[in-house]
Amino acid sequence: MMHINFYSLNLNCKKSQETIDLSHQVIFFHGKVSSGKSSIARLINFCLGGNLERTIAIQKEVISVSLELAVGNYKVLLERNAESSSIVTASCINEQGESFTINVPVNAGNQPVYAGQVYSLSDLIFYLLNIKVLRIPAKKNVQENTSLVRLTLKNFMWYCYLDQSKLDNSFFRHEDGTKTKSSKEILKYIFQYSTQKLIELQEKLTNTRKERFQKHATAEGLREFLKKFNFSSDEEISFLEESTKAKLDKAKIEKKRIEADYSSNTHTVDKLRNEIRELIMSLTSLEQGITDIERRIEQQTSLKSELISSKFKVAKNHTIANVFQGINFMNCPDCGTNLSKRKVNDDTCKVCLSPKDLENPEIRDDLEVIQIDLNERIRELDSSIDLHKKSLVQSKKEFAAKHKIRQELDQKLQHDLKQYESIFLSNIRDVDKSVATFTERLKSIKRMKLMPREIKKLEEVAHKLILQERELKRLIAEETANFVKGEELIEELEEVFLEILIEVGMPGISAKDKVSINRNNWDVSILPAGEEYLRWNFYNAGSGGKKTLFNSCFLLAIHIIAAKHDLPIPTFIIIDTPMKNIDKEVNTDIFKSFFDYLYKLASSILDKTQIIIIDNNYIPPSTEITIDFVHRYMEAGNPENPPLIPYYDGP
Repeated sequence: MMHINFYSLNLNCKKSQETIDLSHQVIFFHGKVSSGKSSIARLINFCLGGNLERTIAIQKEVISVSLELAVGNYKVLLERNAESSSIVTASCINEQGESFTINVPVNAGNQPVYAGQVYSLSDLIFYLLNIKVLRIPAKKNVQENTSLVRLTLKNFMWYCYLDQSKLDNSFFRHEDGTKTKSSKEILKYIFQYSTQKLIELQEKLTNTRKERFQKHATAEGLREFLKKFNFSSDEEISFLEESTKAKLDKAKIEKKRIEADYSSNTHTVDKLRNEIRELIMSLTSLEQGITDIERRIEQQTSLKSELISSKFKVAKNHTIANVFQGINFMNCPDCGTNLSKRKVNDDTCKVCLSPKDLENPEIRDDLEVIQIDLNERIRELDSSIDLHKKSLVQSKKEFAAKHKIRQELDQKLQHDLKQYESIFLSNIRDVDKSVATFTERLKSIKRMKLMPREIKKLEEVAHKLILQERELKRLIAEETANFVKGEELIEELEEVFLEILIEVGMPGISAKDKVSINRNNWDVSILPAGEEYLRWNFYNAGSGGKKTLFNSCFLLAIHIIAAKHDLPIPTFIIIDTPMKNIDKEVNTDIFKSFFDYLYKLASSILDKTQIIIIDNNYIPPSTEITIDFVHRYMEAGNPENPPLIPYYDGP
């Protein structure tokens, strides 16, 4: 059994904090309409990850809601924002006092949020119950590309919570195309027509088939691709490789032959090349000589200019000495100092204080010698410059003549080579293209040579996967063969369901009738007096009251068998208005029979199952039955028996 029981439901409203006591085994909420009775069940379901019908009262007043419950050996507090938040805050503590708190998504994400295996709130509940997450194929027939979908606590809730809005128009989601398979898989799992081991084997089989299909498809695709290029086998590739090698070797030999022929055909111009090479060396030497002569002429011309400038400087110094001779300076011509106050001897210069000869001022005798020497040097430079200029002219003429000869030789060499190169280039380009083509083709072939081997590996893996599939099918068959217990449980479910219908007084049911549950589609039918042609079921039961009673009784039958044989189903039942569409005044016997039977179950086989009943009318248990029972009357505007939100006055 999945031991889940509730302690309390807590509402955080805008003006108050409301707590609904859920700590008893059987809880009966009754009262007038619009008092919030159904909202209690919906809020419990909301805290467990379900959707919430947002009534006006909930939209306007409820901020958040929390549910305190027991899950296996853990005490758990689930907190969820009333704005349909996708996150639930779960606080858990076990019997040893170990605790943790996590924010867990309602729907599974891509990454685990706890213990490496909890992806959603449902996973957390299963983790606390020490149950592995269940997965089933997404389609009825398991195929190569079929994915697996998760079964969640919501799926189990179909057999634990009967919602008032769907109680008379929905038979445990069996008619809902989007949920039919998962609802039936839950029944198969509960009644041992499917086990956790079987689900795991089916999941392995699905994954193995998918992998095998992918390997096989990849191998076939590669083989078809290679066939277009004659690469479908090692023999074909080896033959093509050898053929390409031979062609490449032949092309390389042809290239060497063409290069050798070119070398031999062009030896006649080697003499011409040598002449041009010697001529280039001579031109280079001449060019360097011309540069040296020009540099020497430039240097000597510059020196001549400096010598001429020196002549002017010597003449200028002599003239200045004569001009300033005998002048009596009053102030220093350099700094302007007054010289009249300076006491000097008559034989000393007032300016520089040097001794002087008053009668014969100093006159340098070597000025004339210097002038003669400068003139001689200038004449020598003129002669040297003239000689260099003549040599420069001669060198330039010789350079021009040899340069012309070189141009003629270059033209002749180009003409001679052109005859050979045009043929050589044409031949060598063709053979180079062949060499490059065969080289790249050989590289591609070597790469392609690995592909058949990889294809063979893929096919070997696919073959091994086929063997694994056969083994998994054998194990699945063995596991399925063990479903004798499951068949016995379904037969017992048929008997118990009929007993309940008789016990509560379902109209048109007698002990001679028979209940039949189809093992393929799980349709539940009534066979009056065992007659097949009179078969009827939920969908053609007729009145809404009979449909409501049909669903409620079948739910009780499931929990009776589950409790008796310790089958995996949550240990709580929530039925919102089991007497929907049934008038208490007209059908008093059905009312009393149903609730008396329910209380009797709660005190016996379902004594470990928590039962929450919501209905407009209230029938208490008889004094002969001892159970942990509590009821709450709810009425809007009644302070002594307040509604779910006491202060709220609205629709």
